[in-house]
Amino acid sequence: MFFFIVWFVCFIVFIVFATLFNKKHKVIGSLVSALAVSVLVQVLEQFYLTSIIVVAVILYFLIGNIHTFKNDQLKLMVAILFGTATVTLVLSFTYFNQNSTPSDPEIFRVMFIYYPLLIIFISCYTYMLLCLFNFKILQTSNPFLYIVNKIRGFRRMIRLFWIASRKGLSHLIQQDHAKLPHVIAEILDDMGGVFVKFGQVLSTQKEILPGHFIEAFSNLHDQVKPLSQEGLKKIIDSRIGNMNETYEAFEMQPLAAASIGQVHLARLKSTGAKVVVKILRPDVKQKMTVDLDLLIQFVSWLSERSSKIKRLGLIQLAVGFKNNLIEETDFDIEALNTNMLKRAFKEHGIPIRVPKVYSEYSTKQILTMEYIEGNRFTKEVTTDVSEMIMHAFLDQILMIGIFHADPHPGNIMLTTDGEVALIDFGSVGYLSDDERGGLLSFLVGYSNNDTKEMAHGLARVCEEGHLFDEDMMERRLSRLLSEASFSHDPTSVMMRRLMSLITEAGLSLKPTVAGAFRAIITLDGTLSSVNEAYSLSTASQSYASQINKGQLAKERLSKVKGKLEDYIPKLLELPILKDNRITIAREENHNLNDFIGTFTVGIFTVICMVVMLVSFFVQGEIMRFLLAPLSMSGFGVGMIILITSVIKQLKPKI
Repeated sequence: MFFFIVWFVCFIVFIVFATLFNKKHKVIGSLVSALAVSVLVQVLEQFYLTSIIVVAVILYFLIGNIHTFKNDQLKLMVAILFGTATVTLVLSFTYFNQNSTPSDPEIFRVMFIYYPLLIIFISCYTYMLLCLFNFKILQTSNPFLYIVNKIRGFRRMIRLFWIASRKGLSHLIQQDHAKLPHVIAEILDDMGGVFVKFGQVLSTQKEILPGHFIEAFSNLHDQVKPLSQEGLKKIIDSRIGNMNETYEAFEMQPLAAASIGQVHLARLKSTGAKVVVKILRPDVKQKMTVDLDLLIQFVSWLSERSSKIKRLGLIQLAVGFKNNLIEETDFDIEALNTNMLKRAFKEHGIPIRVPKVYSEYSTKQILTMEYIEGNRFTKEVTTDVSEMIMHAFLDQILMIGIFHADPHPGNIMLTTDGEVALIDFGSVGYLSDDERGGLLSFLVGYSNNDTKEMAHGLARVCEEGHLFDEDMMERRLSRLLSEASFSHDPTSVMMRRLMSLITEAGLSLKPTVAGAFRAIITLDGTLSSVNEAYSLSTASQSYASQINKGQLAKERLSKVKGKLEDYIPKLLELPILKDNRITIAREENHNLNDFIGTFTVGIFTVICMVVMLVSFFVQGEIMRFLLAPLSMSGFGVGMIILITSVIKQLKPKI
């Protein structure tokens, strides 16, 4: 009877909280929470009824509103809940289960002095550990969704490797069999979703991947069932407003449907303008993130077992693909990208049309843009048009620093007015001034056959700049230029071989720079498909010849001058500059600081160990309730910190 009374009271409390917080599944959540609390109360005796209900209500409040907390707040609350639960359980199964009945003053001291003090100290220890290890689950906005995604990821991983083993992938990798790319393509197709989309992206990388890989991945098709009309109307009504009041006409049959979202043609009621409406699928970001992490694991697994696959740079492609796809699930980012490039094109006089964004009819899940009439980039075009487009992209990369990162044929249009238009700005790259300068140095050096300038440019765009051997890279680039010169299109060959050269040297391009190279290679494949006379070598050399080197030098000098004007006053304020003489200042010894910190933790750990050992021999109320548990906790935390410090010290310094 007592169990059901507790269950009923808890259910009423939880249903009230659920109603106040406007949470979904109120009844189910309240039933489960009430059942859990009732079981706890039954296990821990009636004495703890009040404290357990309070803790459970706090926990329920956290579950319902976890997305509003910051990382540190979440760690602190988890530490407090863990401390409360630990101390309550220990006291319940030790002190309150003893044969002799403690006196009332002793119970008073235990419950109102020792119990709260132990909770505080155990919570502090737990918080230290959470900060030390920085668990990923506590970095997420919703830890419970994180756990659900982990379970889903585990299930997907089992399915992936079951498919791989069924198709004999490991055996084919070891033999380097000709069927390998087709089997990989079949695995991607069976997994569906982002796996298929990644295969489609790979099929466009003609300058990086061998022909038999391109052929295998070209047959992949992402077959996705469109959203139902009811689901579509519900999304629009909840995000923008009543569908019938917003649109004069709305075509329910999508122009295109993919795993991320779908595109519809519509006409606005307010202006009568013909628009394109992009709608994101519900919960796609959470599901997609799980599969993207799994995709990177799969590609890494392939690269570890095959040196040939590793040289293809699939891991870098997969990481870039993940970053781009995550951005595509936030239409606020795409709207910003579109507006920024539209303005940049206008300021730099780039003759490429960009659609207008209707911000009043757009959200994170819905994007409304101007409809541009024309044809996708599949028809024959002139060499002038091809070179103009390539020059426009080089301007984006080298001059503007913002570039369309996915210029495949579906994202370039020839309008009915004869203009060239760009669409779909979900994937856009941003380059820093230093990265643009490095790329520009590389391009100018290539146009002048100056390997020293090329190597200098590469050093600025590689992640491991401090490990860069410019003399060695000059020799390799000189050999690469000689080999490429015998090809019908030297630039295409050079671009393809350059990636392998960087990987073989133990280096890697900065992610944004690698994205810029991929964009150029993708655009090169697009332009080659619509113009047989087009040549990347000719287009890049004509672009390099148009660059005003004097103006560039002037801009560089102006930037250096501006930095000096900014830094010199700050430099003169430093204490190392005295009496117009530069004196030697000793740098802080970080190793000494690390040693002092470790030594302090070591002393703390030894003290805790001594107190813990003493507690085994000296009996007393304070020793039993405070010093023994605290010394054991302190000893454990101290040992964990010391072991972590030793492991960090043993790691090789890069």
